Amino acid sequence: MQIVPTVVTPINAEQARVHLVASMPGIDRDTGTLLLALIWIETAGGHLQNCNAGNITAGDRWPGNAWRPPWFTVDASTPPKLVALHEAMLHGKAPSAFRAYDNMLAGFQDFVRTLQRQFPSVLEAAKSGDAAAFVRALHDSGYSHEYTPAHVPNMVHLQQQLAPQFAGFPAGVSAAKLTFGIVGGIAAEVVVAIIAAKALQHWDRNRRARRARH
Repeated sequence: MQIVPTVVTPINAEQARVHLVASMPGIDRDTGTLLLALIWIETAGGHLQNCNAGNITAGDRWPGNAWRPPWFTVDASTPPKLVALHEAMLHGKAPSAFRAYDNMLAGFQDFVRTLQRQFPSVLEAAKSGDAAAFVRALHDSGYSHEYTPAHVPNMVHLQQQLAPQFAGFPAGVSAAKLTFGIVGGIAAEVVVAIIAAKALQHWDRNRRARRARH
């Protein structure tokens, strides 16, 4: 791990969407919107540092560049909140470094790759378009235990705000399953109705034939 200076690398929603789509071909509307909302929470509205889209931490085995958070070192003038984070870091409860990338695409690609390899349940929840399920998956998967039900309203707000970025994209899997289920249910009802009608016709023909014989 090579420590580099912290550089703010801001990005707007449209640019973030372009890089997210390039990093995850075939991304659906629900996944794209919720991942973009997650990025917006993690980066305070697109204020990335060193092109790190998800604020992914860097452990000792990280082979690339990394930057140190402001709580890595403290002194008498350090705000109490950062001092508390420094203490948490010393006890392994707060990160000591974050990954740094040479360009924005590399940062987004590693963000997606990390989710696919380490947190597949987060991506599965994102497909549903359900912000509450998504937040729960972020917590339960270990992506960040800081995500709690209290984050759901903000996630919903960002989901609504960022939805236009993915207008025209196909819906997520769960929405597709729901549509299929409705169509399948209608199809099943039609089949049952046809079978019932044919049975009724058969019964009526037999009834008329019996009357004719008598």
